[in-house]
Formats: sequence, C-alpha cells, structure tokens
Amino acid sequence: MGKAEFEEKEYEGPLYNQLTGNRNIWSPGQVFEQHIGIDYAMLLEEEWIFNLHRFRRVLPGAALSRYRWPRRWFLRRTTNRLPTFRLNLFIQAKRSEWNRGARKLLRENGIQGPHWHFKIDEDQQVALETVWNKLRNRALVVYAAPAFHTHQDLYRHTRGGTIAENSTFPSVQVLKDHQAWYYQHPGASGVANTEPEKIEELQLNDRIADLIGSELNAENQAWSDNLKGLSADIVASLSAENLKETSRRATFFEAVNEIESVKGDFDYFDAWKAFYKINAFCETFLVDWYVLQDK
Repeated sequence: MGKAEFEEKEYEGPLYNQLTGNRNIWSPGQVFEQHIGIDYAMLLEEEWIFNLHRFRRVLPGAALSRYRWPRRWFLRRTTNRLPTFRLNLFIQAKRSEWNRGARKLLRENGIQGPHWHFKIDEDQQVALETVWNKLRNRALVVYAAPAFHTHQDLYRHTRGGTIAENSTFPSVQVLKDHQAWYYQHPGASGVANTEPEKIEELQLNDRIADLIGSELNAENQAWSDNLKGLSADIVASLSAENLKETSRRATFFEAVNEIESVKGDFDYFDAWKAFYKINAFCETFLVDWYVLQDK
C-alpha cells in the first residue's frame, strides 16, 4: 500500500480544467464576470498591495456603476445561455492510496485484488453533508479521486484530456458515517467503510444531467437572487447549533463577518458579497465550485 506519486494539487488542476470543457459546467468566476459584463477589481483597498507597487497610500478610485460605459464592454462573450447559479457542483479532491490486495470484508463486497482508497475527514464530511442537506435539488456535492496513482498516468491523462474519465466521484451523502472510500474503477461504484457498504451511483455526467433535467421547469429567478439564495443557505447550514465547533467553521464565519463589514454602493453589491461568501466556504473547506447549465 502507498500514496499516489502525485499530490492533490497536481491532480486537481488538470481535472478542473478538463471539467470546465464540458458544456454543462462553468467556472463561477466566468459566469459572474459575464453577467456583470465587464472586468474590474472591486474594493481593492488593501494598503499592502499599493505599498508593494511603491505607492504610499491607497489610490483614489470610483464606483463604476455611477458611470455610463461603451456598449461593447457589455457584450456577451458566448452564444450560449448563461447559467443562473440555480444549479451548482461542489467537488472536494482527494489524494488516493494504492492497495495491492483486498481484505476479506472488501472482497465480500466486490473489491477483488488491486484497488485504491481515500480517507474521509470527519469534520469536513459533516460540513459538506450539512450544506448538501440544505441545498438538495440545487447542488451536487461530491469527492473526486484518481483511479490511477503514477506520475506517468497523470501526465498521460492530462495530455489526453481523460482525467475525469479516470476518476471516481462518490457523492458526499452516500459516505455519511463512513471513514474511507474503496474503489477499483472510475465512476462512482465502490465500498464505503467503516461497516463495509457496497455503493453504486450513476456516473457524474449522468447525475449532472438528471439534476439539470429536474430543474428545466423550475421557476426562473434572476441570477443575482439565485446567487444570494445559495450564499444564504450555505451560511445558514453552517450556523446550525448541532454542528461541532471547529477551526474551519470559525475561519469561515470570520471571513463572512469580514465580508459583511465591507460597505459599498455599486450595482450588484449584495451579489458580490454573496459570491465571496461562497468562495470563503470553498477555500475554508477545500472544495471547488462550478455552476451548471443545460446549454
């Protein structure tokens, strides 16, 4: 048994790059930027950034929403309909371990011979479960781990664009009360352990298609309302009294309070705050966030 030859960061970089090549999966930053229509740095008021460039103080600026701008700055950069932040995908990448043989309980549940597994962080699992329980039909929350373990395979799948096709994506909710995920193949079939439980889920792309399909006739809300609702639900879920106090949870709410303390009067200011609260959740609990769309 041994850890994969590569670190999580080496795996998750090409994985996420390839996932956003899927027409249904968008980077939230790209969506946010295209909904607003122009690129700009918002509330860049950290003095150390200006000191770094040899300015003695923060330079004066302007709230861009107060001014009229050339129409071409607001042109869409894609012919596709933009996602509305209604449907989302949260992924937590894991570094797997390689096992040459399977013990009896795994063999009894279908794991025969060489296989991989990754361990589950209890505090992280509880937090992700809690968020999924709140969002339910508006989000998929999954783990991702490679069904390979050598640098040579990593480079081959990176070059070939086949990282996702050679990864496992078990849903957070099926791993409730378990400590590890064992698997022999890409997809979402494997054995969850503490008490071994054989689990077979649909492929990630099929789960995405099902989620999108279930929402096609849903009420069409503004993207900013969906974004604010998503943020509020994440904050509310992690505010639950029954959750254990952890350093990650404290770090998240410290970031939320800092975001709330910022004052602004530009268009979409509330959406901006919501966007960064969700980012704070992702950074604190080590997940990547994507927005889903049917076209």
